[in-house]
Amino acid sequence: MKNIHKLAAIDIGSNAVRLLITSIRINKSETKFKKISLVRVPLRLGEDVFSKGKISDKKLKKLQKTLKAFKILMQMHEVYMFKAVATSAMREAENSTKIIEDIFKKLNIKIDLISGKKEALMIANVFF
Repeated sequence: MKNIHKLAAIDIGSNAVRLLITSIRINKSETKFKKISLVRVPLRLGEDVFSKGKISDKKLKKLQKTLKAFKILMQMHEVYMFKAVATSAMREAENSTKIIEDIFKKLNIKIDLISGKKEALMIANVFF
């Protein structure tokens, strides 16, 4: 008997916001992962943060629209569970706490703000 689950990951980065949807098939002897969809939206949050110290209202609205679209895609694909993380630009933005709280209130998406070290470890785990 096979168990099939669909999982998703949202990566809010300095240059782009990405959504990866994956199916996981589990049977007695093995687990298989298959990429279903990968969407990349080049928001360039880092442009604001690294020059002005915060994410502008214009970029925030684009981020919210992007995440709303990602939620619809996850619903269409019947995603079982997802995780959203934010990296460098959000870490350094003066208004990151407010943005993360607002997105949770409006879209029910919990964003984990991860450290540079954790980001590096996650990348290393993919490749090594």
